[in-house]
Amino acid sequence: MAPEIIAGRYVVLRAVGRGGMGTVWLCRDERLGREVAVKQVGVLPGEPVPDPARALREARSLASLHHPHVVSVFDAVEDDDHIWLVMEYVPGETLAELVAREGRLDPEQVAAIGAQVADGLAAAHARGTVHRDVKPGNVLIAGDVAKISDFGIARTAGDPQLTRSGLVMGTPLYFSPELARGADPTPAADVWALGATLYTAVEGGPPIADRGNALATLGAIAEGRPSHPEHAGFLTDAIGRMLDPDPASRWTMADAAHALGRLTERHRPPEGLVTTAPIAAVASGSPRTDDLPAPPDPDRRSRWPLLVGALVLLVLVAIGGALLLEGRDPDQTASDSSTDGTPSEEPSDRASATTPSHSSSPTASTPTPTPSSTPSSTPSASTTAPAPAGGGAAGTVADYYGLLPGDTESAWAMLGEDAQDQAGGYDNYVGFWRTIDDVSVDVVSTDGDVVTAQLTYTTDRGQEAETRQLQVERTGGAWLITEDLGPVPG
Repeated sequence: MAPEIIAGRYVVLRAVGRGGMGTVWLCRDERLGREVAVKQVGVLPGEPVPDPARALREARSLASLHHPHVVSVFDAVEDDDHIWLVMEYVPGETLAELVAREGRLDPEQVAAIGAQVADGLAAAHARGTVHRDVKPGNVLIAGDVAKISDFGIARTAGDPQLTRSGLVMGTPLYFSPELARGADPTPAADVWALGATLYTAVEGGPPIADRGNALATLGAIAEGRPSHPEHAGFLTDAIGRMLDPDPASRWTMADAAHALGRLTERHRPPEGLVTTAPIAAVASGSPRTDDLPAPPDPDRRSRWPLLVGALVLLVLVAIGGALLLEGRDPDQTASDSSTDGTPSEEPSDRASATTPSHSSSPTASTPTPTPSSTPSSTPSASTTAPAPAGGGAAGTVADYYGLLPGDTESAWAMLGEDAQDQAGGYDNYVGFWRTIDDVSVDVVSTDGDVVTAQLTYTTDRGQEAETRQLQVERTGGAWLITEDLGPVPG
C-alpha cells in the first residue's frame, strides 16, 4: 500500500520503479519545495526486520559521494518502523528501457554513456565503495547526462560482509566470472558489469545469454567466455578489456573512464546524448589507450593555414598594444595605479563574493596544500573559518568555494558537524578536492537559510557545471554551512 507522506515531510506522488532493495517513490519535499526519489529499504532474505545500521551506513557513505554522474543521496529517515533513503530524482529513463525501445544503440552513443558512468564509478572506487549491481537498469539517462543509480547493495571496504550463505546479491546476468565462482565483490567485478552493460547496449543483449535460472546462468558465466561483439565498432577493444576473464589484468574503472572518454572525444555521439567533462581523478599511469586505434585526422593539414594566420594576428595585436602603451600620457598611466604601486580596484561586493581569488587555486608549480604532512590528519579544533566578506548566507557560500581547492583546511572549518559527516570525514574531503584544479561559484538565489549556487569545476579533463543547494546557519556568532542539500536537477 502506497504511503501518503513519509517522515512528515515527503509527500508521495507516485511510484517510479523498484530498486535493488525496495520500491522507489516520487515525492515532494515540503520543506525545500523540490521533487525527490524516496526508496523504502527492503528486508534481506533471512532477516525479520530491516537493518537500520546497514541503511544508515549506506546513506552516510553515499551522501558524501558528490559526483555529476552518480545519483545523489540526500538523507536517510526512519518512519513507521520503516527505513527510507531520500535521493535525487532524475527524470528520464534507464538504459534498459532505452535498449528495449530502440534496440541496439550506436557505439558513439554507448561510449558517451559509458564514459560518464565509468567516471562516477571510478569516484566511488576511489572512496573504497563497490557498487555490486551495475546493470542497464541502474543507468539513468536524462537528456545528455547519464548517472549510475541504486547503490542499494553497495559495500564500503571495511564494512561487515552483507552476504550470507545461500544469498545472491546483485543481478547474476552481469556477474563477473570470479563473482560467479563465489569470490567476494571487488572493484574489478564492477568493471566487468559495466563492460557487460555496454555490450548489451551495442548488441541488444548480454555477452552471456540468460539460462533461465540464476544457478545455470552463474555456471555459464563462471566457465564460458563472452561472445565476440558484432556491432561494437570502435568500442570492441575497450569492451574486451573490461570483459577480461582475469580480474588482475582487467582494466580498472579509472582505465575505463579514461579510455571511454578518449573514444567519445574522437567519435562525435549522435544527438540525444553527449558526454560531459568527468570530475573523478584518473590514477596516474593507469590509462592504457595508447594502443587503441587512433583514427587519422584528415583535417590536420588543412588547419595549418588557420594556425599560421592566428599566430600572425597575435603578433600584430601585441605590437599594437606596445605602441599604444608608449603613446599614453604619463599622468594618465600614473592615475591607473595606487600610491603604493599596486593597481587600484573598484569595490564590488558581488565580484568578491562570487568569484574565487586566483590565489586559492593550485597551479602547475604549486601543489595543492595539505593540512599536514600526515595524510590522515584532521584539522585542529583551533582552526576558525574566515568571516564572509559579503556577509550572510550567500556570502558564506561564496567565500567557502573561494577557498577551494587550495585551502581545504579553512574551508573545512566553515562546515558544521553534519556537513562534515556528509563529506565522509576530512580525508575523503581532501581526496575529492585534490581532483579539482579550480572551482568558480555564482550565487543564484537565497531562500531563508538555503542558498542555491551555480558551480563550475575545472579538472584535467575539462569543465563541469552543476547547481547545488546548501543550508547555511548562524551559529555562535559565525556563519556555517550546516548541510549540503545536493544538486538541483536541471
